[in-house]
Amino acid sequence: MQLRKKRFEPEGAAKYKEVNNNIKRRMKKAKENSIGEQCSEIEENLKKNNSKRAYELVKDLTTVKQGKVTTVQDRSGKYLTEERQILNRWTEYCSELYNHKANGDPSVLNCTQTDTEDDHPILRREVEAAVESLKKRKSAGVDNIPAELVQAGGED
Repeated sequence: MQLRKKRFEPEGAAKYKEVNNNIKRRMKKAKENSIGEQCSEIEENLKKNNSKRAYELVKDLTTVKQGKVTTVQDRSGKYLTEERQILNRWTEYCSELYNHKANGDPSVLNCTQTDTEDDHPILRREVEAAVESLKKRKSAGVDNIPAELVQAGGED
């Protein structure tokens, strides 16, 4: 950390650059060694006819790992970096998303009643068959009544 602060001074810049390049070279070498070890392990597993493990290692080696998100934008576009601020922004975003009020046209609900009889009335046995065929353990609809309750309700 001390060297990083001195990197803007003339003698500190050269030392910082040398150490930084050395670290980058060592990291590259360590990464190459790690990949080489993984490839050797893949070869060993293929020789032992353990293709499942070999393909798992290939998948681990070739998939791009995604890092943790460390910044989030607030409403004004400013980046938030502190964990508490990020959590508060996500809470705010989700509450906005799920507390949306629909601004529909209420005149649509005012439909005129027709006095004409339906040519094909719904039969009682059709309703009973529909209630029996309702799938159990499914989410309730917009009326918040689960299928099990309708089926257990009986004829009333």
